[in-house]
Amino acid sequence: MKTKTIALSAASLLALSSLLAACSSGSEGNPDNGAAADASGAPTEISIFTNQQGAQAVDPANPIFQEIMKKTNTKLNITWVPFNTLTEKTKVMLASGDIPELTYVSNVFDSQVVQMAASGAFWDLTPYIKDYKNFSALPQAIWDNAKIQGKNYGIPRPRPLEGSWGAHVRKDWLDNLGLPVPETMDDLYQVLQAFTHKDPDGNGKADTIGLVGEVASDNMGSLGWVENVFNEVPGSYKLVNGQLTPVVLEPSERQALEWLKKAYEEKVLVPDFPVLKNSQSREQYMGSKAGVLGVAINPQWLFTDAIRKIDPKGDSYPLPYLMGPSGRKFAGRDSGVFGMYVIPKTVPEAKMKKILAFMDQAYSEEIGDLAGFGFPDKHYTVKDGFKIATEQAKADNVADTTNNLLQIFQKYDMYARAYYNGIPKEFYDRNKKIIDEREAISVPDPAYGLISQTALTAGPDLNKKIQDMKTKVIMGKESLAAWDEFTAKLKADATFTKITQEINEAYKQK
Repeated sequence: MKTKTIALSAASLLALSSLLAACSSGSEGNPDNGAAADASGAPTEISIFTNQQGAQAVDPANPIFQEIMKKTNTKLNITWVPFNTLTEKTKVMLASGDIPELTYVSNVFDSQVVQMAASGAFWDLTPYIKDYKNFSALPQAIWDNAKIQGKNYGIPRPRPLEGSWGAHVRKDWLDNLGLPVPETMDDLYQVLQAFTHKDPDGNGKADTIGLVGEVASDNMGSLGWVENVFNEVPGSYKLVNGQLTPVVLEPSERQALEWLKKAYEEKVLVPDFPVLKNSQSREQYMGSKAGVLGVAINPQWLFTDAIRKIDPKGDSYPLPYLMGPSGRKFAGRDSGVFGMYVIPKTVPEAKMKKILAFMDQAYSEEIGDLAGFGFPDKHYTVKDGFKIATEQAKADNVADTTNNLLQIFQKYDMYARAYYNGIPKEFYDRNKKIIDEREAISVPDPAYGLISQTALTAGPDLNKKIQDMKTKVIMGKESLAAWDEFTAKLKADATFTKITQEINEAYKQK
């Protein structure tokens, strides 16, 4: 949460009303038949603000985009914002009051978004969800995890609940060294040692390292999976005797730091992890320079395909689980929410319902497949019920993480993370099996979506201080004894204590 709390004044609401008062109205559309046109049958015009993941915005003349507008009977005026500037531009846009009719916010619980929702700036969509079949078909956990103070002020951008962050391991390197797939953190540490010192790629050079990853200024970044396994929970709090307890105070967090500290000291963790970017971590892994990387399941084929340009037998294998201190198999469960689309309250109710009808159709199988896979025969062929991407699909960025249309149009599929553009069916089936294994054991974040007003303001600075200390301990700039002193002071800190109290109050209310 990087933005400051901004109160929405009556004046700004008035300005917002005057800016968007021209929004067209009309009768509610049939949720089953797309975004309804007005009485004349003309397409519904909708202004949209959303994330641009790919290098280029979608060309309005793009035939897939044109087909989607035809099927949904809409005219979409989309402002595509590159992801690396999205947070700042969203902040400025929301503060200005000039809010498009359908606006994507990447962080549901950003302090600015929470304040504006509480101030009545967005439609409360809670009473309307049941009227739309594709919304109703989403797992209830997704809607629950997107609630702000018990209400849905936006349409969640859905993600699978399973298959999120974990460790990818070079399976071919394991096979080359005669090592089994690791199950415990001790097993994995031995793998890191072997990947660093035993020439896993067989090129006769000491040019590989066990673990690559990076940290952010306020969290553990792509190394966060390590502390999640030790804490046996994918978040900042765990339930202890019915109370949410900050994991930073738990002995298991100290164990995670001790494990990473040892990895750094023994040079099986990349030495420049504090300054690496996520893209650089991926490049080292895909370039066969490192053997373990923390990431979600879905880039499995992206990695393997890149690795096989170096080693034809390369195989990036997402571990189904790792065992924490208790000996239980652990995998984290995702929130199922990757931001949400809000509708400003200045949009008339009739138009709001048309927008909901459009988004409900955007989440349908028909539109989701069109956006995600493109046109049959041109962008994919079907064999044994499996869609196989063509070279044209790669050229057009279809069925790829850079496919901007997927920022808006996507059906819910629990196995969505199993697929990647061009993936062979054998790897897709293996990924599905891993997802099934994780579903049977996965643990959710018990504090997800809980709001502490104190955390909205004081949390960012506290998180940076905590992460700074973690990084120093891993690098040996601070000792584990210093960590113990740090957490003792943290436990007694009035602000930190208040945040914990407010989180527990919110948990009880939920």
